[in-house]
Amino acid sequence: MPHQFLGHLRPRRREPDMTASTDTFIAQVAEAAAREAGALIRTSFLEAARGAVLGVEEKHGYADIVTITDKQSERLIWRVIRAHVPDSRILGEESGWQGEGEVVWYVDPIDGTSNFASGLPFFCVSIAAFGADGTPIVGVVYDPMQDEMFTTHSGQLLLNGVAVTPAVRARSDRDAELLTNLPREGSRPTAVELERFGDLVMNFRAVRRLGSAALQLAYVAIGRAAINYDEGCHPWDIAAGLQLVAASGGQLLCWSKEDNHLIADPLARLETVNKFVVTTPEYDLRNSAVLTGWASVS
Repeated sequence: MPHQFLGHLRPRRREPDMTASTDTFIAQVAEAAAREAGALIRTSFLEAARGAVLGVEEKHGYADIVTITDKQSERLIWRVIRAHVPDSRILGEESGWQGEGEVVWYVDPIDGTSNFASGLPFFCVSIAAFGADGTPIVGVVYDPMQDEMFTTHSGQLLLNGVAVTPAVRARSDRDAELLTNLPREGSRPTAVELERFGDLVMNFRAVRRLGSAALQLAYVAIGRAAINYDEGCHPWDIAAGLQLVAASGGQLLCWSKEDNHLIADPLARLETVNKFVVTTPEYDLRNSAVLTGWASVS
């Protein structure tokens, strides 16, 4: 078994194979970037536990923060991508759009920054690549504290390079743990939001607010949880995780900010996704309390 925080591990440096197919090569680049960034993040996390300063700054209030490590991670990922796939346009959470090219990337250098800054080892690196037409190429979610690499490309779902069949642990609300990040911090929940959250607590076996949208999606993709519901996420939060769920054969429903159900492939319309529900393949979603009274799937 690995050490609890894997502080003794060095990143496994695997140069992308120049002879591989284009999609496989891009997947290898994404994994290499995620692993390099993960090593940096893990080191910073362990150093902070010994008293090092993380350099926490507010972005849009006390509940939305960034650290020096977020910025360093994003720059590292950007350099790895550009070195191997120069024909790239990259959207990073901290620096916005960079570069031009036929491959479009969405990068969250630390998804779960509040957990990271607080000393809670539940956060990840999220990297996704798409073709210029919106076709998914690769989605990678890397948990540096557990050394777990969730990857999808060419229709495969992989965990640390091994094909995964999603576990079936629950098929209905009463047997399931719902993952969500709602209601969000930073403002007092409305009466409607509190009532809605109360309905979820009443109908599900458990409701968990884990603090990383990308890792929650990865957990549903491989079956560690049966259902995930969230709102107000950004493309870099969900671009890789939604690919993982799609590769697992899971159910995926998305809505726009106007509450329009996005029937066409939401992966090709990431910037319009405001609200989503994902589940494992056999989950009874139509009778779930998540959908009751708030979202049409017709």
